[in-house]
Amino acid sequence: MYIMDLNPLKTSGAAAFPETLGGRLAQLRKARQLTQRDIARQLGVAVTSVCYWEQDRSRPKPARLRRLADVLGTPLADLNGLDGPPQSAHLGQLVAQARREIAEAAGTTPAKVKIIIEM
Repeated sequence: MYIMDLNPLKTSGAAAFPETLGGRLAQLRKARQLTQRDIARQLGVAVTSVCYWEQDRSRPKPARLRRLADVLGTPLADLNGLDGPPQSAHLGQLVAQARREIAEAAGTTPAKVKIIIEM
């Protein structure tokens, strides 16, 4: 099974993909329609921690960073910015739309809808 990063806001070109961890975190969180409070709740941290991470005022510990990548449904390498911008923008947009529609039909939030693509 292959789990693909499906971030609808990432596009090719360095300008569209933030250079800092905080910028990437904020972009990924917003793309998944999550609030800082949602992230904090899922990680068991204070909202101010998430806020500081997004502002690059502090950085999560490695174990928490891995959990954060899981919560955001993205590879750790993308969150860390190791591979540059992914090239799956169109597929990501389709999946994000499907996630929203499924969540609405199920009466839940998009954050609770997981979509896995096997290739």
